[in-house]
Amino acid sequence: MAKTKKKTLAFVVYPGISLLELVGNRTLLGDILKLRAGFEPVVVSTSLKVIPTDTPLSIIPQKTFAEVPHPDGLVVIGGGVGTMGALEDPELVEYIKQAGERAEWVASTSTGSLLLAAAGLLAGRKATTYWAYKEHLEKLGAAYQAEGWVTDGKFTTAAGVSGAIDMAIGLGANLTNPATAKFAQLMIEYDPDPPLGQLDWTTFDRQTLDPLMTREMAPDNSTDRQEIAFVIYPGLTIFDLAGPLQVFSALSRLAPHIRPLVVAENTEPVKTDIGVMMVPNCTFADLPNPYAFFVPGGDTATLKAMSNLAIRSYIQTASQEARWIVSVCTGALILAAVGLLEGRNVTTHWAYVRILKQLGATYVQKRWTANGNIVNSAGVSAGIDTALYMVSRLTNDETARQVQWLIQYDPRPPFGGIDYSHFKLLPRLIRFISGLRAYIYTPKVRRLASQEAALKAGLA
Repeated sequence: MAKTKKKTLAFVVYPGISLLELVGNRTLLGDILKLRAGFEPVVVSTSLKVIPTDTPLSIIPQKTFAEVPHPDGLVVIGGGVGTMGALEDPELVEYIKQAGERAEWVASTSTGSLLLAAAGLLAGRKATTYWAYKEHLEKLGAAYQAEGWVTDGKFTTAAGVSGAIDMAIGLGANLTNPATAKFAQLMIEYDPDPPLGQLDWTTFDRQTLDPLMTREMAPDNSTDRQEIAFVIYPGLTIFDLAGPLQVFSALSRLAPHIRPLVVAENTEPVKTDIGVMMVPNCTFADLPNPYAFFVPGGDTATLKAMSNLAIRSYIQTASQEARWIVSVCTGALILAAVGLLEGRNVTTHWAYVRILKQLGATYVQKRWTANGNIVNSAGVSAGIDTALYMVSRLTNDETARQVQWLIQYDPRPPFGGIDYSHFKLLPRLIRFISGLRAYIYTPKVRRLASQEAALKAGLA
């Protein structure tokens, strides 16, 4: 019996793409369609060279256009100013045209719709894009719609980072079924609660915001430079890192003295949970004492990281002088593993409650928790809300609101929020199995903690 040919889902990238739009869609839509529709997701570009994003983190595509000439599904990632440069790339536009014409369905995030339109795929069709590029989209022949995401025929377009996430859930449901999409939403804890609320489009001040879109990163000659470290390690859930990093990258355009840096044990490419290699721009040794640092989570990779000597040492050293210590999702387990959460009421991903308890902290079901200078985020997507909260603490509410406009974060989940009080059987089973893993991973953590305490006492 002949094997059924696996379908291909291509995510198109180029220099300057939005990291969060790529990661959010690859995580959600890619996994939904891989699980239920037989698609093999792959990130494609003109070459396999390192590609800069609109954050300090660079990525390495998985395949070239030549290797994936006719994908069954196509997602074109947006990138603001980066997209404007991409419009001048004939090879990129031609690939989108050829692949888009033959694909079963086509989608884009934010300014990715400009590339679809430039390829002649949206002529006369309803579409949306990032708010600053409405006129560009209309000039390219599309009928702009002021919506989070829009479908016209086989083409679906989204506006901003939250529109991209909402679209991934909604389109995933349409291409598979609502139950699968809702489960994916639960696993990334997409229950958004922006600290300053939704965007108020009735008070939208485009004249103030427009200049920020093309503002170059100003040279930082200040004496109060605040370096924010984002820790990356093999196998992490990259969505945990991408959300806060996107927020702080936008903030750095408004406040140049605040500089996000992605730190790792070394600057070699790091493989993430979505299979895409990503390249940090700083090492632990380069930035031993950041002003603040974020620790993202993951699944097994994070449980192993709890006893990784380099990661433990970095967090222990950095925490001594850091003004703020922030975890996202199961990153809280790493903080707990080095004793920073002992006796505290904190949040993490809902599936890892028992492990957190084994490490001396108490779980509370909140979007984020704040205990002094330690802030903990719930699972995955909660890192976006938490990062906006941190922006308001480091600066002020007005700046946080401007950042929210810059990334167009106006979340409206297609199926609403998450009902934590009525988990179905599968989530309860996942939480039970995760809890059993505490007995595998926490004993080594305790031994390390005892050894570190003994060494510290001996040096005292």
